[in-house]
Amino acid sequence: MKKIVITFVVIAIFVAATGGFLFAIASKFALFEIFVTLTPTEPLLAKTNILVLGVDDAFGHRADTIMVLHTNPQYKEASLISIPRDTLAVLPGRGLDKINHAYAYGGIELTRETVEELLKIEIPYYIAVNLSGITNMIDELGGIDIEVEKRMYYVDYAGGLNIDLKPGYQKLSGKQAMGYLRYRLDGGDFSRINRQQKFLRSFASEMLRRENILQSPKLFLTLTAYLDTNLTSKETLGLALALRSAYELGQVYMTTLPGTDIIVDGIYYWKLDKKGLLDIVKQFIYGEKTTS
Repeated sequence: MKKIVITFVVIAIFVAATGGFLFAIASKFALFEIFVTLTPTEPLLAKTNILVLGVDDAFGHRADTIMVLHTNPQYKEASLISIPRDTLAVLPGRGLDKINHAYAYGGIELTRETVEELLKIEIPYYIAVNLSGITNMIDELGGIDIEVEKRMYYVDYAGGLNIDLKPGYQKLSGKQAMGYLRYRLDGGDFSRINRQQKFLRSFASEMLRRENILQSPKLFLTLTAYLDTNLTSKETLGLALALRSAYELGQVYMTTLPGTDIIVDGIYYWKLDKKGLLDIVKQFIYGEKTTS
């Protein structure tokens, strides 16, 4: 039976939002407050790294969102590293390619191996979310409040994409929110990732509202068919508790791997800054202070 979990996330993506998302899982079993009261001294999930994927089947079998979630329950901290989907990386067994192609070639496992090799860290766990499930979840919540930065208009009839958003603070439906996340005419992948992270914070706040927590069993039944993970139920609960604590203390940190635009044989790639990557891993995974 498919385990009921997340992120998004992570996402998902994840995800600040992952904390809100996972927080609701325990409520689904109607035992969360009991678990909070009786939580053992030792964490149910030790410090670890989790691959968070947002998969958009409507636009091909590639990972539209790739993140690494690092959680440290001892210090009540969590970090989320976004990896631009056009990042040039070595795909084990296939060579250099865009990192989001790893999912198309080898699913979650090849994506996990690729990200491990890229960051030089171990990633034992994964959470994958079909983004269409997030659309349904937002509609179940009654929409999500977002500050739309600018006029966003884009129509792709072949791809079934119709984005028509006006600037300003407003409540977006699931379809509108996905349009907000998918819009790419304002600076490429980095602008999209910034919107993802902004969306995650808003989604977390919406999920943590009392009225939404109380109806979480209904909400999560909506998402059951859209989630995949290798976390056990115990580990999922541990992650929920850890992320809730980090979120409430304001100790959820987000960043994006830095780099530069390059064109190879007419194809666009994001070439990572090796020193910037190393500094981010030191700071966001190992907790070391860096000069950048």
